[in-house]
Amino acid sequence: MNQYQHSPGRFLEVIVGLITLTISLIFFGLLTILVVNASFSYPTLLGAAALVLCTYWFGAISIRLLFNRPQKNGGLFSIGGLKFWCIFLGVTSVATVLLATYLGHFGAAVGSIGLSIACYKGWKMALARENT
Repeated sequence: MNQYQHSPGRFLEVIVGLITLTISLIFFGLLTILVVNASFSYPTLLGAAALVLCTYWFGAISIRLLFNRPQKNGGLFSIGGLKFWCIFLGVTSVATVLLATYLGHFGAAVGSIGLSIACYKGWKMALARENT
């Protein structure tokens, strides 16, 4: 394991757990506002589904951190979750590199290249966890 896979300490886990719990509650509040105020339509259902997924994901992370329930294979994310985020962020960052270069925003392109490299490293980490 490298330094990024070791626990930072219980205090920081609780602080980050409280932050992710707050984010989860904010998403739940937005979901409540959407359900109460919006009309029943296709975009509303898509927005509600996205909010439910975000609420669940941040809630699951906060429960893992606050109640000290680590994954069986280590790390904060599951292997599938880590691969999903690597694919999603990797594809969008490559698209951002292309669009930012086309539009002449080279700072955004450099930042997106950095994110692409991080996604590649995350993918390699997920494969290493999967093989152990």
